[in-house]
This record gives sequence, structure tokens and C-alpha cells, in this order.
Amino acid sequence: DLPYSSLYIALPETNPLRAKLARIINASSKTVLTNSAKGSQAVLGVTGDSITRHILSLSAAGRVTELQLVRTFTFRVYDPTGRDLIPPGQIVLRRDITYDDNQVLSKQAEEVLLIRDMDDDMTQQLLRRLASSKPDFAIPATEKK
Repeated sequence: DLPYSSLYIALPETNPLRAKLARIINASSKTVLTNSAKGSQAVLGVTGDSITRHILSLSAAGRVTELQLVRTFTFRVYDPTGRDLIPPGQIVLRRDITYDDNQVLSKQAEEVLLIRDMDDDMTQQLLRRLASSKPDFAIPATEKK
């Protein structure tokens, strides 16, 4: 369960990540997703999201034989006034894949599956970070110092 009564996800409605997060939050949490940052207790802002490919190894002929997919996702959670509720964070995921020029289509399909797997993993990590956060308003006054 998330420690926020309402949350705004600062991504376009058509973004697949937003849709996935909204589906999971609506199904497993009491948190209400709002349509604007003003009406929410917290805002999830995505500051960066990229997927890069790095060459890991080459054959004797100089052809690529292994690649590494790296997804870097940066975010911050803040209140409508701009005060950070969770410090800016980063999730970095890596997946290795073999590559063969003779199997381009199957390797492209494998890459798509790995990216989908990284999406699922990243979504779960993000939700765990949101759930484990302890914003000031979620801590009872007796526990505050």
C-alpha cells in the first residue's frame, strides 16, 4: 500500500508506463490517481528514461556477438509545492543478449521481450520505492523528532 492518499503521475495519458502504473495502483492500493498535480498529495515526476545498447564482445571477424541493453530511469516524488517527498532516484537495469547477423529478426524479437521484461522489473522497483517511502505527513506526530 502506498503512503499517499492521492497521487498524480506526470506522464501523458497515452504513455505505456503511466498506464501500467495506474493499473497496478488502482488494483492494489487505496491511493487515488488524480488528473492534476494541484489536487494530489504527491506527484511522481519522470526526469529521464532511456534505453541504450552497448557492445560487449566482438568475433574474430569484428562482428558483434554480445550486446548489453541498459535502461536508465530517473524520477522524483514531490508535493504540489515542489518539496521532495522522496529524494530524486534512479533505477538502472541491465540485460545481456547474444547477437548473430544470421538471425536478425529473432534477435530483434528477443530484444523486444527483454525490454518488456525490463519495463515490468522497473515498474515493480518503482512501486516498492513508493511504498517504502516515509513522507512527513505519513509519520504520526508522536514519532517525529
